[in-house]
Amino acid sequence: MIRQFFWLILVVAAAAGFYSWQLLEQDNKTAPETQDNQPDYVAVNLTRMIYDEQGHLSDLIRAQRMEHFERFGFLQFDFPIYTIYQQKVPLWQVTSEQAVLYPDDKLILEHRVELRNMSPDPLFTRIETNAVELVFNTNTLQSNEQVRIFGLGFQITGKGMLADLDEQNIELKQHTKTVYYNEK
Repeated sequence: MIRQFFWLILVVAAAAGFYSWQLLEQDNKTAPETQDNQPDYVAVNLTRMIYDEQGHLSDLIRAQRMEHFERFGFLQFDFPIYTIYQQKVPLWQVTSEQAVLYPDDKLILEHRVELRNMSPDPLFTRIETNAVELVFNTNTLQSNEQVRIFGLGFQITGKGMLADLDEQNIELKQHTKTVYYNEK
């Protein structure tokens, strides 16, 4: 009887040791993966100002939160507000829920993207879409999503667009409809 009790305790102890070893090994495998996904640093209520060669403000980025991932080479923003200046005057303001800035001067904005034209007499006042890619050095936008373009007295809906923000030219890839409003 004592011998059977001894073997029972030995089997239970061995099973508990094996189970603990498996848990420890599993934790060691998952810990580095979660560390790789952690940002190198985080900034809250960030303001980033970019100046041109003459020292004039050319771009302004504000965000509620920014995470920097050095090993992946990008910055991730939550609720960014990006303002593009031309000759010291704000030209466009872009907002979204999330954005990622890549080192090749490309900003990808996602979720409720809104572009507001801030020029004095714009043909297009606002553009809404779900995702857009902004290339800084050319000030061009590209989207393959549903797009709504608002102007003074009209609204254009389509899918996909190419836009030159400096020239204020917008080309729809696929036009869906245009609505003109009666101005009285």
